[in-house]
Amino acid sequence: MNPEAPHLHTISHDNIPLCRVGGSVLNAGPKALPEQLSEFFTGIFSTSEWPARWYCGYWSDFHGWLYIVSDLFIWAAYFVIPTFLVRFILKRKDFPFPKTIWLFVAFIFFCGATHLIDALTFWVPVYRFSSLVRFATAIVSLTTVYYLFKIFPNVLLLRSVADLQREIDERTTIEEKMAQKNSQLQSFTHILSHNLRNHASNIALLTDFVDESTLSKDNEELFQKIKTVSKHLNTTLDDLSQVIKIRDNQLEGEQLDIREVTERVLGVLDESLHTSQAEVRMDFSEREIVFPHIYLESILMNLISNGIKYKKDGEPPLITLRFYRNENGLKVLEYSDEGKGIDLSLHSDKIFGLYKTFHKHRDAHGVGLFLIKNQIEAQGGNIEVFSKVDAGITFKITFNENA
Repeated sequence: MNPEAPHLHTISHDNIPLCRVGGSVLNAGPKALPEQLSEFFTGIFSTSEWPARWYCGYWSDFHGWLYIVSDLFIWAAYFVIPTFLVRFILKRKDFPFPKTIWLFVAFIFFCGATHLIDALTFWVPVYRFSSLVRFATAIVSLTTVYYLFKIFPNVLLLRSVADLQREIDERTTIEEKMAQKNSQLQSFTHILSHNLRNHASNIALLTDFVDESTLSKDNEELFQKIKTVSKHLNTTLDDLSQVIKIRDNQLEGEQLDIREVTERVLGVLDESLHTSQAEVRMDFSEREIVFPHIYLESILMNLISNGIKYKKDGEPPLITLRFYRNENGLKVLEYSDEGKGIDLSLHSDKIFGLYKTFHKHRDAHGVGLFLIKNQIEAQGGNIEVFSKVDAGITFKITFNENA
């Protein structure tokens, strides 16, 4: 509470009321700046040079406690507000201006500290410490203003909630239309594939009933062309059916031993490997993979058979298979051979296209790489290709077992 009147002493100097303790006026007097700085910091918490604020001027109980309580409430609010800001910035890592929020935290905290110290000086006159805190508050305040000027143009570019909601609604509408069109396209594809397959099968069946020995030479040549076209039509429909199945059905992954799967594929290709004198090297630092076994067998079958088909003339194929974890912890199947290779400067955008072939071969259909890419991407993985003409080709397949 406010001390009694006998403890209050004031004198007048040039019409300015001064506070004093006892019978002497406290006056620092002129001193050099270095001496003032030394005195300031060595006596930063000193209270002997000033009376408590209660002893300086005329404070009624109401006036004094109104001042003190107001300062304490302001300090309490200035302490709570930064805690909410800190919680916000720690939880919302996506906020675009985190540095500015931290500056606001410091600015509000220091402002609150000045009010707390102001209330404290009614009993403990730490005016040096108070001025230092106020100086720090000024520095933080000016820094905050600087950053506000700096980010203000970008803040104005932020989209409003209404803008974001409008964009979400537009995207939702587009996605619904795309889903509807995709559903219609899938239905059309299934119907078309089914009907064409029936007719193609009937044509192939009818050609089997024809007695070729009764045909003239000209008719026999024409008939052979019909059989060839019929065979190619059925092959094309089989390929399209495979693509539709891959895109319509995402198969569940299985725990597979890649060496066992590879050896099973090599067994199927044994005759081709033996005839071409191919050598297949395996370097598997990892063995287990979660992936549909049908897809994995198809991928290995297409890669290895391509390595045999597109070997350099007069040289036996050399195929290397590696299976390992990359620097991101993902499993990678790496295939490489020393065959004819592909000119990626010409064909990089076509290499995984349907019916795209880059070398002449009687068994080249341009379907294998297309199927591989679709099978990999259907399981959330990706495939990269590296190649030079006459320097072989390398495929790096990165699996996503968490897809």
